[in-house]
Amino acid sequence: MGKNSIVASLDLGTSKVCCMIGEITRTGDLDILGYGIAESSGIKKGNIINVDSVVQSVFKAVEQAGQMAGNKINRAIIGLSGSNISLFNNRGVVAIPRNAREITPLDVERVLQAAKIVAIPYDREMIDVIPREFIVDGCDGIKDPVGMVGTRLEVSACIITGLLTAVQNVARCVQKAGIDIEAMVLKPLAAAEMLLTEDEMDMGAVLVDVGAGTTEVAVFQEGCIAAYDLIPLGGDHITNDIAIGLRLPYSRAEEIKRKYACARPALASDKAEIEIQSIGEVSGRKISQKDLTAIVEPRIQEILSFVSNCLKNLNLKSLLPAGVVLTGGGLVHIKGSMETAQQILGLPVRLGVIDSYDREQTFTVALGLLYYGLRHGIFNSGTMAKEKAVYGFLEKARRIFKEYF
Repeated sequence: MGKNSIVASLDLGTSKVCCMIGEITRTGDLDILGYGIAESSGIKKGNIINVDSVVQSVFKAVEQAGQMAGNKINRAIIGLSGSNISLFNNRGVVAIPRNAREITPLDVERVLQAAKIVAIPYDREMIDVIPREFIVDGCDGIKDPVGMVGTRLEVSACIITGLLTAVQNVARCVQKAGIDIEAMVLKPLAAAEMLLTEDEMDMGAVLVDVGAGTTEVAVFQEGCIAAYDLIPLGGDHITNDIAIGLRLPYSRAEEIKRKYACARPALASDKAEIEIQSIGEVSGRKISQKDLTAIVEPRIQEILSFVSNCLKNLNLKSLLPAGVVLTGGGLVHIKGSMETAQQILGLPVRLGVIDSYDREQTFTVALGLLYYGLRHGIFNSGTMAKEKAVYGFLEKARRIFKEYF
């Protein structure tokens, strides 16, 4: 395969930057070649606060992935998130030439370009245009009009915009690390490709991604994203509560959270078996899991209450029969978090993981970005059946995870 078949993605998160490198095979599948992870300290609440720090993290992650893959990359698809992201609907319409009548991919591209013709504030930038449905001569509900015969093609599309300066800061960090941008994609779109089924996306589902510093809420209906919001709370806030409550170093608080944290007192042990040594204390002491739960439970409830309020404000709760898919490394590993989520949100909740080797969801977005780029033609590789792509994609991913974990 030539260099053009090598593709890469970058997921810039609060706690980590993840780079994934893959290769598009002759059969149109995706073979995972390598990945790189670097600690991130220049991003807070989804926004870049230190350019140099982010540049260094991107450089380290890209270099690590390149060494594992045996390929140096200079382009990548970038995951984007933040409180500055907004969505709105717009329509586009084009005429199909009389001598043709059959709708081609070029006509689809023309109608999507027509949907982009909309006035947006000067301080915002258009990131993506996602078709909700196509309408051919008044017949709606069409997902793919290519090959149909008609004289008028319309599209109802979701326009995703972001604050111009925020988008430019992300682009600047990536480019300063020596990487050109293939495309920018909203992170929940990438995660949904890996975690949600087509039925869930059609029926109505919520993807709740609890990360280190933020919680992203994305609502999907009729196969397309319908709403997005970002809550500036995440797993790091739980760790910080433990560190303050028990007067522990942050690293030790994180260790205790991952090993012992529980979201519900009824599930917690009252045996004093967690060894701690508070800052300033000469000797250590032991606390119970129930004592730890008293610290973490309020914060977990706060995060999930914000999610619940977000859904209420969107007036979509009654239209989400597929329920909630909970993902992200900030909450899912905490015992009892699923039950608490179901109680507070009042919806069915399931865990969203792509594989047992990625229990912490470290690679979900990075993998999803590659798959999203492949499926939506960003890498100019054509289209394929989703079931075949997912099977081949995850099988290849499992091999590399098994080898390195």
